[in-house]
Amino acid sequence: MGTGRSRDDLVSYPPPPQPYAAARRSPVQGVRCLRCHLVQPPVPPGHFTCVACGAVLPLQRWIAHPPPGVSRPARDRPASPVTPGETPSYRFGHPRWGFPAVVWRPAPTGPDPAGPAPSPQLRRAAWLGWLTAAAALVAAGAELWRFLLMIDGRTKVLSATEVTTSDALVAASSLAVLAFAILTVAIAVTALIRTHRWAAVAAGRAPSRSAGAVAARLLVPGWNVYGAGQILVEIDTLLGPSDDSRPRAAGRRLVLLWWSSWVVNAVLVVVTLGRGLGGSLQAIADTVELHIAVDVSAAVVAGLGALVLRRFARLIDGPRLRPTRWVVQAPAPTRPLPPTGGPVSSPAVPAPSVSSGPVASGPVGSLPASSLPGGGATAG
Repeated sequence: MGTGRSRDDLVSYPPPPQPYAAARRSPVQGVRCLRCHLVQPPVPPGHFTCVACGAVLPLQRWIAHPPPGVSRPARDRPASPVTPGETPSYRFGHPRWGFPAVVWRPAPTGPDPAGPAPSPQLRRAAWLGWLTAAAALVAAGAELWRFLLMIDGRTKVLSATEVTTSDALVAASSLAVLAFAILTVAIAVTALIRTHRWAAVAAGRAPSRSAGAVAARLLVPGWNVYGAGQILVEIDTLLGPSDDSRPRAAGRRLVLLWWSSWVVNAVLVVVTLGRGLGGSLQAIADTVELHIAVDVSAAVVAGLGALVLRRFARLIDGPRLRPTRWVVQAPAPTRPLPPTGGPVSSPAVPAPSVSSGPVASGPVGSLPASSLPGGGATAG
């Protein structure tokens, strides 16, 4: 329009940014390659590829520069001293733990959080375990008698009385083993559930498993072959001494021995049930032999289980202090003892009272010197 000036001349542009010194590059180290996942060793500055596969390393980073007009960057200012009581800074985020938002209060003085000790229940289960082991041995003997009668029946006619007695003994002993086993399991499982929690609380820890989880590992068929030994090992670890001492090693071997016998008994039960499905005479004979093995293994499991339960009860109650010898106590002193380190002095004797009356006549020497006050003779 005659002014001779373009529109671009009317726009004001900001001044160009001031040049900054190049960032000081540090040696590349500790960077993981995205291709071969190799942590890079220290390499000189300017090296941007992996030393193994040659892939470009992820070395991009943001560098913050102060705005124009600021004479001194904020990072060069001296850091303010940290005063005691200042809230700490967390690099990887605020922690998730913390104290409850309550005021200080006295420690609870109620009953023991662990509850009463389960040692009496463990001892009852141990006694029932011994009864179960005895009944299982009787059942094994009855099955052995039946097997011998089967062998004799191949060549001679058996007595009806012997066969009837053998069958009755096998049936009675089997029912006794089943009854004692159910009663033992009912008491032992309840005792072990309580012991698992009691041992954890007594050791200052939270129970690692709930009561339902412990019961499932002890009762669910198939799972209890592994879970029962797992629970017993956990209880033995919590109740045993913290150091690697000999009693703990012996107790751990006892638990592992019971676990091994428990697995063997489970395998024998499965094999016996599978063989019992056969209808031949050989299958019947094999089943009788397997019943003998099952009864013997059941007696071993019950006996070792009783020993394990008694061990847990002893660990809960602590060692018993038994006198090894008689010690005769010295009699109590009849007079006060002198102070330690001081001179031994005779007990104080009150001085005789002096009166102005006449002195009784008589031979002074007729009295012993010890009967006079002060222990000596006086002049008349």
